[in-house]
Amino acid sequence: MSIRSIRLCSAFRMKRSCDSHQASPNKTPRVASSTATTDTSQAAAASSSDPPPLYIAEGLFAVHKPLTWTSQDVVAYIRGLLIRDAKDRGADKAINSDRQQKRRKKPLMKVGHGGTLDPLASGVLVLGLGKGTSMLQSFLEGDKQYVASCELGYETDTLDAEGKIVREASFDHISSLEQVKEVAASKLTGKLKQVPPLYSAIRVDGKRLYEIARKDSDKAEDVEIPMRDVEVYDLKVGSELDEAVVKSGVVNGRLYREAVKAFQAEADAKKSEESLEKDESTKQLANDQGGKKKGRRRNNKRQKEQKPKLFDEQTVPTIEQSKSKLELPEFSIAVKCGGGTYIRSLVRDIGYELDTVASMTGLVRTKQGPFVLDDALTKENWTADKIYEAIRQSQDRLE
Repeated sequence: MSIRSIRLCSAFRMKRSCDSHQASPNKTPRVASSTATTDTSQAAAASSSDPPPLYIAEGLFAVHKPLTWTSQDVVAYIRGLLIRDAKDRGADKAINSDRQQKRRKKPLMKVGHGGTLDPLASGVLVLGLGKGTSMLQSFLEGDKQYVASCELGYETDTLDAEGKIVREASFDHISSLEQVKEVAASKLTGKLKQVPPLYSAIRVDGKRLYEIARKDSDKAEDVEIPMRDVEVYDLKVGSELDEAVVKSGVVNGRLYREAVKAFQAEADAKKSEESLEKDESTKQLANDQGGKKKGRRRNNKRQKEQKPKLFDEQTVPTIEQSKSKLELPEFSIAVKCGGGTYIRSLVRDIGYELDTVASMTGLVRTKQGPFVLDDALTKENWTADKIYEAIRQSQDRLE
């Protein structure tokens, strides 16, 4: 084909193409519309592929710790329900895809508490969620308020109703509550040197005191517990527990001790009976199990170390509202104090200053930082929605 023929064909094709575009003026807008729709769909798809946030809100909130629960029990329960909520929302996918998170084997959600409450104490427990956990240190060190029920005449190794009685003393010389009030005001307010309880989380030589006490109670008595600087801003002695405190849950010390005593007697009788029933054939059977023997001994050791749980929050003996008035040897104290103060030690020291002994029988934390009992979520309100709402409300309080 000649160059002239090629040029003529090219010109003819260009003309047909122009004619085609002029004959269909609406085609271009339709193509543009289709392209725009595709872009929108892709953007929507990309948006829908992003997982929901793991935390709907992060920060601090307060719960009401029930009696018999440890503070870690509460943390584990709250973490569990929030993780279930996150999975229901599909939010766990963001964490599951994070290889570093998997490698470190961290929990899906960060939850912590801002100051331990003993199992036989109830009341305000401040929790942190997500970034809120980094704010908890100020609550460990910050001011708190408590109400405790106390009893003269005996001292336990734990300084509360849960322990074994190790000392008893007469209190006949204490005839009125005024004597207790005078000692509390003159001797146990202001900046003090306090000896923490033996059953506490204080470390001595790298070990926690309660670990030393549980391993060998005889040796534990010889442990020198360092004194701590604490401050008691206000200490009021009374003869009645108010309604909110009783509602929170105050252990009835006498009934609790009676129940523990009965349980211990039953356990001792059972142990004695089992010991008598052992015979030579049982011993021989144990020896024949060979390699399993060592493992069994380890399991038996673990079982001995685990203290049986006598009650739950429903069955633990508590003071009823109709019996909230106390008479000597029982009395109550309302305490405002700085961080690190042990109320059990404070009650013990009241007894010593009165030339007798005393133990704390019940404890309620009524305030921690800006959080009071009314702010604390009770167990029936421990839901994801109410927890996130409580975090949002606390943000205003903390600003």
